[in-house]
Amino acid sequence: MSLGPMQILDGKLDIRARQKPGELTLDFQATAISLGELKSWLPDGWTLAGKLYGKGNLQIRASGLLSLKFDGKLKHLSWSSADDLQVGEDTTLGFSLTAGNQANTWRGNLELKGLAGQLYSDPVFVQIDAGHPLVLSGDYELAAGGRRLKARKLHFGYAKVLDVHGSMDVDVPTGQVQYLGLDVIVDDLQQAYQVLLQPIAIGTPLDDVAVHGRVRGRIDMTEGVLGSVQADLLGISLEHNGGLFGISGVEANLHWQREGNREFSHLGWKAAHLYKIALGGADVLLQMNAGSLRLQPLSIPLLGGSLMLHDLEVNGLLEGVLRWETRADLDGIQLLELSHSMGWPEMQGSLQASIPRVYYRDSILRMQGALKLDVFDGEVVFHGMELQDPLGVAPVLRTSLSLANLDLEQITQVFSFGRIEGSLEGYVRNLQLVGWEVAGFDANLHSPPGDKRPHRISQRAIDNLTELGNGASVQLSATMLRFFEDFAYDSLALRVKLHGAMAELDGVPRSQGGYYIVKGARLPRIDVIGRNHRIAWKELLSRIRDIRFDDMIVE
Repeated sequence: MSLGPMQILDGKLDIRARQKPGELTLDFQATAISLGELKSWLPDGWTLAGKLYGKGNLQIRASGLLSLKFDGKLKHLSWSSADDLQVGEDTTLGFSLTAGNQANTWRGNLELKGLAGQLYSDPVFVQIDAGHPLVLSGDYELAAGGRRLKARKLHFGYAKVLDVHGSMDVDVPTGQVQYLGLDVIVDDLQQAYQVLLQPIAIGTPLDDVAVHGRVRGRIDMTEGVLGSVQADLLGISLEHNGGLFGISGVEANLHWQREGNREFSHLGWKAAHLYKIALGGADVLLQMNAGSLRLQPLSIPLLGGSLMLHDLEVNGLLEGVLRWETRADLDGIQLLELSHSMGWPEMQGSLQASIPRVYYRDSILRMQGALKLDVFDGEVVFHGMELQDPLGVAPVLRTSLSLANLDLEQITQVFSFGRIEGSLEGYVRNLQLVGWEVAGFDANLHSPPGDKRPHRISQRAIDNLTELGNGASVQLSATMLRFFEDFAYDSLALRVKLHGAMAELDGVPRSQGGYYIVKGARLPRIDVIGRNHRIAWKELLSRIRDIRFDDMIVE
């Protein structure tokens, strides 16, 4: 017996009935049923469009609905939420649904396959096509009068981005997930990053990286709360496209639990770098639970020496407000290797330090204690350090440092300035770099009282200091002084204080006016004198690059 075709929701529904004792079977076929007519069922502000095509059958007994089978497609399916954060555009979905009722419990299977279209669920965008299919399937059980949904043999897949298998129990009236267990496989981490992770990382250093490798994992959730995560990282490499950081050869077996986790995780890598500084490979054991992570003592090869981290603890992982704290030792860091890494003139010496506390909070990295460099037969000591937004576009560094007993002959040889013999001491206070460009400081460099090193300065150094003062050399080689290879001096000093766009200059006080940068001694006496106490910082930088200062003369 035929009951159609009937016009319904701007489409057609054709129904044919077959009957046998105690049972009625309805075969049906839907053609171009308009989903837009269902918008009144949607929350305020939502839109829905598309057409439903399919066929199936119902089996009915006097006791009620017995079974359902429905295969079909949703074509040109589009929707959007009131805030436009959930959007589907011109999507085609194929589906197959089976259901059977026994003892007031429905059991069956659902299969969905995305064939075409675009999906956006803030902030993730998914393109569906032949090369990027989307599939969802599983067996289900709807019990307790439709109040409890149990899904088994769940499978979700999207191209090579994600392959998920698992099960779940849901309290239907509240929508709360009573239990969720998922096994996750990612065979192409680059694709997964582009689709799932990069949109979340926009505005952070992780939104511009190349990443490769594979991931295997397990997620368990109970009563709507994440309970545990297990992950194996296989052959992971990550490189920031701007060269800020990178790591390769990552292998890990990670275990996280919300409560009571005593199991150690393992993390190792073959090589890494931060900016241009190379870090060696390392292996570490760690414990993770709730929002914290604790590392066992970790030694990382660094510039011919090592960086040792003690008691590293990370917190705020669940709140999304990352903070961590550690203490560190630097041992045998070779300044020659640092010079090569950074493209600086070659420096000899080493760095060793014990830093009682290093911590990161509110996007600021702070170091308490002193960082000592043994360099140029003297020492440079950094007193505290603060780095704001360290991996951002314009990190801000603040520190102060002191210099003691540096050998000027070694310094001037490294920087090809012309030979100056003697010692140098002083300080640089309130040093601030923004985007690694100098923005402020107060520097005072001078000869120490009672210096035991000889005080001699070469013609070339005098010429360069003159250029630093006047922007043009007096060329001692063109005067009678050309017969002297070097000259004695009593002391040298230079103070530079940067405020905004202007720098203040000073040196050894001079009764006749101005100030000595180099105060000569014995005959023939050579003085380098500065007379201008203020100079534009941009001009000073330009002259420094050309080995020049402003408004200084040789007498």
